[in-house]
Amino acid sequence: MSRLKIAVFSESFEPVINGVSVSISLLAGRLEALGHEVYCFAPRYPGHTDASPRVFRFPSVRAPGVPDYPLALPWSGGLFRVFRELAPDVVHTHTPFALGLRGQKWAAKLGIPLVSTNHTLYTEYVHYIRPVPPTLMRSIAVWWMRRYYNRCHHVIVPSAATGRRLESYGVRTPWTAIPTGISFPDAPEGVDGRNVVGASPDERILLYLGRIAREKNLDLLLDAFRIISEKERTARLVVVGGGPYLERCRERAIGMRLNGRVTFTGPLPREALPAVFRAADLFLFPSATETQGLVVGEAALHGLPCVAVDAGGTPEFVRHGETGLLVRPDAQEFAAAALELLEDRERREAFSRAARDFAATLTVDGMARKVLEVYQKVTAERGTGS
Repeated sequence: MSRLKIAVFSESFEPVINGVSVSISLLAGRLEALGHEVYCFAPRYPGHTDASPRVFRFPSVRAPGVPDYPLALPWSGGLFRVFRELAPDVVHTHTPFALGLRGQKWAAKLGIPLVSTNHTLYTEYVHYIRPVPPTLMRSIAVWWMRRYYNRCHHVIVPSAATGRRLESYGVRTPWTAIPTGISFPDAPEGVDGRNVVGASPDERILLYLGRIAREKNLDLLLDAFRIISEKERTARLVVVGGGPYLERCRERAIGMRLNGRVTFTGPLPREALPAVFRAADLFLFPSATETQGLVVGEAALHGLPCVAVDAGGTPEFVRHGETGLLVRPDAQEFAAAALELLEDRERREAFSRAARDFAATLTVDGMARKVLEVYQKVTAERGTGS
């Protein structure tokens, strides 16, 4: 394939750390290693300076209720001139909102093929928009996604379940399922994950790692752990991450008299996470709103068996009875599955080996090459490309 110039547009980008920004960074890095040029257009983040000259920032404001996610102001004639001079072969948007619309508009204006990745089930996030009733907001979200993605030339999704969900919304644009590849830094020498999370040597660590938000179903996790803690006296739940629901979870754990058995670490540096994964006995994932659940693959990479809710894209990344157990969103069933694995060391070890093998198939290089196939297809169809 000839060398391509790719213009990426996303609201979620460094220094924000979430599944979308991690996916973009991994993809961009590998595409550039393969000889392509990637230019990223993202919101300005106060106090952050980009190391790469290929990142261009739109003015932004802090969004009410989500101060860690700056809201781009997509009016910048100067950036359009930069975009036009770059003459990208493909525009790849990663959100269907302000910057996704800007990327879509600029691509159409210059006749450039448009690819978009749908990373998120936006219908499950409507509770953040107040005071509009959630039912109305879900209808608006479906209409918006249908309108946006039907104006793209190709859609990339992290899982087939997400592609089918878009089809159910009336999206008719061709889609390809390409999971985000898994990559992690090596753990620093001598780092003990138990010390990082404050667990004693005799405790069995049940780990949740991710955003602490209402849509992640953490109330189910706490309800299940209360049942687990009554039957397994050495169990400790470790919750790693930050988010708007963190204080609510802490308060609930205290109200359930679990505060001595649950540790909320807050966000941890990414380089500390491999040691935390390795110290854990099980990974617990209660979310029913994932398109992929990148952290499930990261846990698998470190050989950690998973108990997860059987919903969204998660079942494509937790192989029931092989790398973990899938359950209904029921606290009793979730707890029973976790206890079953805690009590069966031989099965846990078999799941651990299978999880590592499965995670080895989710490479960043494989992801990048599949995305390049999509770029090649749309540029060939549109008669563009370097």
